[in-house]
Amino acid sequence: MSTTPTGGPQTPAAMPPAKKSNALLWILGGCGTFIVLIILIFVGLFFYGMHKVKEAGLDPELMKKNPPLAAAKMAVFANPDVEMVSSDDDAGTMVVKDKKTGKITTLKFDMAKKRMVVTDEKGKESTISADTDKGTMEIKTDEGTVKVGANADRPPDWVPIYPGTSPKSSMSMSDGKESSGTFGFTTSDSPDKVAGYYTDQMKSTGLKVSSTTNNTDGKITILVSGEDTNRTLVVTASSDSGGTNVGMVFHAKK
Repeated sequence: MSTTPTGGPQTPAAMPPAKKSNALLWILGGCGTFIVLIILIFVGLFFYGMHKVKEAGLDPELMKKNPPLAAAKMAVFANPDVEMVSSDDDAGTMVVKDKKTGKITTLKFDMAKKRMVVTDEKGKESTISADTDKGTMEIKTDEGTVKVGANADRPPDWVPIYPGTSPKSSMSMSDGKESSGTFGFTTSDSPDKVAGYYTDQMKSTGLKVSSTTNNTDGKITILVSGEDTNRTLVVTASSDSGGTNVGMVFHAKK
């Protein structure tokens, strides 16, 4: 295993990012910044409690019936770059216009199903669902699916699971042609032992492996990456007082 000093410890957040699927690019790019904000409002209300926004100046009657729609309408009126075209409180719908681009977007909030449907002016839809019991948000489009949360899809079979651990997924993406995801776990084993295990496992499956080790103030961080023409796996193992925290990113073409 080669050792190369670096300017600072590598963390899971600093790992080389997995390639993004078309689904995620459309959701975050095509929908626009304001729609992403609405998505965060929608999910936040379900995950963190609707009572926390009751004092934010929302329509009290609409707040009782459809809190996400009430919060979204307030966000529209507070944003000078967005114009309310129309809204239907009974149907739970809202049509907004981006003043900079002229794009029209329709949002429908379904309280019973904890779901929001976003439709652009060309009729293209994405569905955002919040599952509070599982702690997962799922975004579906005709191009793919993105899951975020503790119960996102598990990694594929070619990604080795470290012995004695139960990795927790945090994000997964799939568009039928490619899949990507992140997950992690904690172990009492040293970063060097974790890195050695994944180095051996990657080599055994034919991946080209490289590694970097950093030691800053006694904190050891090892970055191991392996790839071939269709697969990439990046592992970061970092020590602290609670053991070794391991973050992983995978990407594969189907």
